[in-house]
Amino acid sequence: MILPKFSNSIFFSLLLIFTALTFLSTSCTDISEKGTLEATTMNGESNPSVPGFDWSNDPLKVEINDNLLNSKMGRDTLDGIAEDMYQYLHTMNTIDSSDWPIHLSHFPMHRYSDTSKLNTQFAGLSHWKEKGFANRVGNIDIQYASDWIFEEEQMVALIGHDIDFYQDFLPNFVGNPEGMKFMLEDKYGRGNCTYNSTTEIMDNGDSLLVRNWHAHAYTNTYVLCNLDSLHFTFLPIGFQKADFGAQMMDSETMLTLLRNHRELFKEEN
Repeated sequence: MILPKFSNSIFFSLLLIFTALTFLSTSCTDISEKGTLEATTMNGESNPSVPGFDWSNDPLKVEINDNLLNSKMGRDTLDGIAEDMYQYLHTMNTIDSSDWPIHLSHFPMHRYSDTSKLNTQFAGLSHWKEKGFANRVGNIDIQYASDWIFEEEQMVALIGHDIDFYQDFLPNFVGNPEGMKFMLEDKYGRGNCTYNSTTEIMDNGDSLLVRNWHAHAYTNTYVLCNLDSLHFTFLPIGFQKADFGAQMMDSETMLTLLRNHRELFKEEN
């Protein structure tokens, strides 16, 4: 399988750029870990791996955990962040051309000028979906929200949340999911990733193999906002490794937000 060249991703599917490269180097050994499969996703039409799946009933949830919440911002603002984050992730999940402008509206465009790369990114994601591979977020459980740090053109905060992240391998996928394990564990932690494989029986009696990797872990996301707007945009941890990373926020802002989060959790533990 020949892999296309991608630019670094601008959202949670940044992981795709690194994990896709493992297809060339993984062996054809079977994966012995088995489990139950949760719903995989496609855009706007019945998912071939989940008969009758309808995107109007997207299972994605972005919720605020009131029992565990440690927040330094107002609840109205945090509710707005949760709503915008749902749009951001839902339109990432679908990889649909009609959703792409909505998705991009939750990328900090005011700090980035090369929109051609963003369209190239969509072409890359669409290519892999056609090949039977897609990233997906199933649930976000928000437990932490920092105070805002004000920069010249924007304000930046950090939220902490549990995440359910999936890599779906649809029936037409040609390759071995084995190598994805190491990349997922590098991002979400060893022991937090499970491989699921199941065979579904279609209405016509045909069997259908459905596979995915599922990561469940605690992680962080940066929230950015123009000073004159309450429209929220998002960046994943590790965004600074991308070629556009230095444009997104001051390095001191990033380090301060991470340090404050780390020190808070040290005190609680």
